[in-house]
Amino acid sequence: MKKSIIRTVLIFFAAIAIQFSSYSQFGEIGNLLSGGLTDAELMLTEYVRPVTNGLGANLTSAWYNTADVHKLGGFHINFTASVAFAPKDNQTFNLDDLSLSDNIRYDDPVTKTAAGTRGAGSEVWYVVNVPPPINQEREVVRYDLPGGAGTNMLPSPMINAGVGLIKGTEIMGRYMPTIKYGKDKTNSIDLWGIGIKHDLKQWIPFIKRVPVLQMSVMYGYTKLKFHSALKAVTPEMLGVLPANDLTTAADWDSQDLDIQFQGHTANLLFGVNLPVVCFYGGAGIGISKANLNLNGDFPVPAMVTQVSDPYFGQVVVRDADVVTDPFDIEIKNQDGGTTKPRFNAGMRFKFTVITLHFDYTYANYSVATAGLGISFR
Repeated sequence: MKKSIIRTVLIFFAAIAIQFSSYSQFGEIGNLLSGGLTDAELMLTEYVRPVTNGLGANLTSAWYNTADVHKLGGFHINFTASVAFAPKDNQTFNLDDLSLSDNIRYDDPVTKTAAGTRGAGSEVWYVVNVPPPINQEREVVRYDLPGGAGTNMLPSPMINAGVGLIKGTEIMGRYMPTIKYGKDKTNSIDLWGIGIKHDLKQWIPFIKRVPVLQMSVMYGYTKLKFHSALKAVTPEMLGVLPANDLTTAADWDSQDLDIQFQGHTANLLFGVNLPVVCFYGGAGIGISKANLNLNGDFPVPAMVTQVSDPYFGQVVVRDADVVTDPFDIEIKNQDGGTTKPRFNAGMRFKFTVITLHFDYTYANYSVATAGLGISFR
């Protein structure tokens, strides 16, 4: 029975990982590269921002389901599932705000993020100015930006545990072993975290005399690593000239994506413990960061102007350069600032040693959490 539960949890976690890899539609990265690295990085950053911020919000949630602290030797193990909600204004982004190059054109400046609606995003095309005697603007490449996943919800499961130490202190942890998935097991995801909770009630004379009232403070850190092999982007996919000496030496089959998430959270917790039900809440901050690294050799079109005929002047052709490890993007998110404080409220039911809890965190990226576990106080 125990092995069956663990297996189910791992399968569920792997399913979330697979959903994430398809959510952000990185398979369309070749289109973005068609117009050059600088513009591609700007657009990719805004496109995936709600995904990274939503998962970051999940990583800073689900650390507690009570303001109480375990006594020495007490412990709990919980399986939780959290869902972050990308706000409406993060389901699109405006190309006019990105300081794109003068060579880019688009039909609609407002396009979709990964948390937006399904269907293609804005149509984009790149142009070059051909010097005299042609002296004209020529279109080089045209494509649609990727559409959204059709949902603004980003789920994440967690396995959490805690054990009581001395002086009203509890050490907490969360862990998920490396899970490999995909046809050739080339995709992987793993997670770990550590936290601490301390009982404040014991230090406040008039509060420690109230048996049902709990008050504590906590801090938690979580790290998640995601690795995905990409479908090879080749010069032919970008519509450039046949491979030259430079691109022939490149390795198109070793392209992959690494994303590393880090989340910090600190909260002041309050709770009321009754015989069967516990009400709890917290106020604090959550700070997350995602680093996206695109690794390997990638073709990038080079715009080449050459003379073809003395009567027709110059014409534009497309060749390809090779860039290695093109993207190293950092995306930060913070909840609990002056614009929107981070608040949490929930309730937990306890049946002997079995617990069932639900809570909701109100923040820039709000999070709903449900969990099932065992607890010995």
